[in-house]
Amino acid sequence: MRSALANALLAKVTGWPPKKLSGEIQDLQLLSDYKYDEYQQFSPGMRFIESLSMWLDQFGEEEKDLAYELVKKRLIFASSAELHHLIRMAYPDCIRPYLRDIISEDAGIDSFRVVKIAESPEFRDLHRKCLFLGLSDGARMDLFRRFSRIKHERAYPAYQISAGKAAEMLKDLNGGNSGGSDRFSIVFLIDDFSASGKSYLRKEQDGKFHGKIQKFLDQLDKNGDDSIRHIFANELRVCVVLYSATERAKKRIREAADEFIKSKKKRVDLLIVQEIGDSTELDDASLGPLSPVLRDRFDRSVIDKHYRKGKHDNPHLGFDECGLPLVLSHNCPNNSLPMIWHESDRCRALFPRIKRHAV
Repeated sequence: MRSALANALLAKVTGWPPKKLSGEIQDLQLLSDYKYDEYQQFSPGMRFIESLSMWLDQFGEEEKDLAYELVKKRLIFASSAELHHLIRMAYPDCIRPYLRDIISEDAGIDSFRVVKIAESPEFRDLHRKCLFLGLSDGARMDLFRRFSRIKHERAYPAYQISAGKAAEMLKDLNGGNSGGSDRFSIVFLIDDFSASGKSYLRKEQDGKFHGKIQKFLDQLDKNGDDSIRHIFANELRVCVVLYSATERAKKRIREAADEFIKSKKKRVDLLIVQEIGDSTELDDASLGPLSPVLRDRFDRSVIDKHYRKGKHDNPHLGFDECGLPLVLSHNCPNNSLPMIWHESDRCRALFPRIKRHAV
């Protein structure tokens, strides 16, 4: 019954003839069942086809065809299953080879001798001294820890650590001895996705750096909390691990880190499990006739103090003008086209977004 009502609503909104309607509904139902219905920010009872129908209803006749073409041919939807797959890949495909490369260089073992490196006491000791911290809920540290078979005491869902928790971590690292001399040599800061890289590290107009990496490293500098700083080795390596990121984010984080760490005297590396190419980003040229629709329909209430931290000469392309046609199953990033995710009195969203900085 629900499917029939949704299909009837779509037919009324689009005005498609029966033959076209039949073909499109087959495709849309397949997409809905396979991915889109799992979007976690739909209101209770709402599913993709209903949301699509109500979203299309706000456009004029010619605009509807352009908007629908964007959804059918260009939209990228990352499902929960796909994210879980990236989480499974993070340790064996990125982190473990990263550790092997360190041992290969430090111990002088040829990098192709994978088994010898993995079975070496140096590798086991380095692995023991790794700490894994989540940068947001999207890191899914519970899944990462289980998929990677990391000890519970080595994986923590937050990157700002309390003094009590730090003491527990250090005690466990030293086999239950509170006065042991071992310290963590590598800390992995883990997150799910970055499109612009700005939330991780950015230099603002005041010349100061801001972002998650900065906040973590500030705990370790000379003005930081001694109860936190002392659990890490002096020559600490910091490695940011992103399950998915754009080429833009990769370049920006690396460039900012190179400048930032000169004052912190810490090494910052970056590992990306799934890289999203620049060709995914849409601009006015690649959007073609849809570009003026996005401009005309753009609601400037999107632009707040957080949105202004990125480029916003063309705010209809999303935060920092990333122009992504991307939706993540748990939330739509603000780097995606606002026409997809922004909900207000003036416009309806296809995949409503929960704002990170909501009151």
